Amino acid sequence: HWTKTRFSLKKDGKKMYEEARKGKTAEELGIKARQVEVYKLNLLPEDEEGQGLPCFGIGVECGGGTYIRSLVRDIGQKLDSAATMTSLVRTKQAQFTLDGALPRDEWTADNIFAAIDAVNLEREE
Repeated sequence: HWTKTRFSLKKDGKKMYEEARKGKTAEELGIKARQVEVYKLNLLPEDEEGQGLPCFGIGVECGGGTYIRSLVRDIGQKLDSAATMTSLVRTKQAQFTLDGALPRDEWTADNIFAAIDAVNLEREE
């Protein structure tokens, strides 16, 4: 389990990320950290552009509400160092995968509905 503060919440009708951008801390806003699930965390020897150390990649399989940028920052802090992201690629969301995604030039209502139907059929099998 990993615990993090969620600034995506609303409190008293205010979006907490907007308040955080004004410099307010989680403590000042009264936001409590919540646990999120990280099922797998793999160190990849290169980033997505093929660069090795000091660059590297991580593969993460996680539950909803997990902020990967926050995870990377927290890993850097635990290592008594700094860490930042240069890119983020979501390869899966629920039953949808990047490999099965439609190219942008194929985005029509018919193609999108057909792709969703195909994914749902695969799930039922």
